Amino acid sequence: MDYINQATAYLNLQWSSVLHLFGNEKKNVFVIGTSLVLFLSFCAVNSFFMFLDFTGKPKFLHKYKIQKDKNIPVEPARFLHCCKVAFRNELLSCGMVLFLYPVMQYTGMTCQAPLPPIWEGFLHFVAFVLVDEFIFYYSHRLFHHPFIYKHIHKMHHEWIAPISIAASYAHPIEHIVSNALPLLVGPILMGSHIAVVWIWLVIAQFETCLHHCNYHFPVMSSPQFHDYHHLK
Repeated sequence: MDYINQATAYLNLQWSSVLHLFGNEKKNVFVIGTSLVLFLSFCAVNSFFMFLDFTGKPKFLHKYKIQKDKNIPVEPARFLHCCKVAFRNELLSCGMVLFLYPVMQYTGMTCQAPLPPIWEGFLHFVAFVLVDEFIFYYSHRLFHHPFIYKHIHKMHHEWIAPISIAASYAHPIEHIVSNALPLLVGPILMGSHIAVVWIWLVIAQFETCLHHCNYHFPVMSSPQFHDYHHLK
């Protein structure tokens, strides 16, 4: 029990330091902090896969590639175009955070110390996943309607053998409706602490990129179904 209390006190102290970095201003923490978490986590996970796809190293990981004859190596011009679209969409996500900040305030989202207990964070995570799956599933079904598909969702399916950064290669409307909103609606509805939201965003972005990476690593969730979905 003493260990738990000491760990809790340490985490709260570190969180106070994070708040100090943003001048203890709630809007800075919510808007700038969340934008940094989104952008840096996206860059971190995609840097790993970019290195893997372009260098072929470490070699032992290539046996886990799903479509082994595709994107070896990734075409540089196509990759750069994908990066431009993906980073534009990441900026759109940051803009969504700014746009939704008043709603976050209204629903009671907070950033102040102390941090919430673990059980509360776990329950909120369950809600995040359920809301995310619901919105993503039905919006994705909508984007596969023939009329909407050819104008919006077809762009995402240009990558029939996707790479991780292609997770954000999408029409702006699709990115807002199917990528950004599903991640943010759950925390808003639950009035969650921003620290819990940041952890959620890092995990969710990692999972999204993993589902587009074209690799099925042991233990990790399989992207195989989604990989072949891109062939349609």
